[in-house]
Amino acid sequence: MRIIATIRPIHADQTVCTHKVTSTGKPKEAGCTGRTAYTATCSAGDWTETGTTKAALEYVRDSHLRSHIAQPAIDA
Repeated sequence: MRIIATIRPIHADQTVCTHKVTSTGKPKEAGCTGRTAYTATCSAGDWTETGTTKAALEYVRDSHLRSHIAQPAIDA
C-alpha cells in the first residue's frame, strides 16, 4: 500500500478551495471566499495538519511521511 499525504487549500469554513485564484490568492470566481490556509492529510490514518503557508506544510508533511518508513531491526 502506498501512503500519501496531500496538501489542499481551504476556505475559512474549512472546506477545500478548488476555485481559480490570482497570484496573491484572491478569488477569481464568484462564490469563493478566498483561501485562508492549507491542510495536509495522510492516507494511512487520521493525521491532519493545518497551516497558513503551503511551504511550511510541505516540511511537516515530509517529516510525517518519513515516520511511516520501516526502520531496520538492530541485532543485539
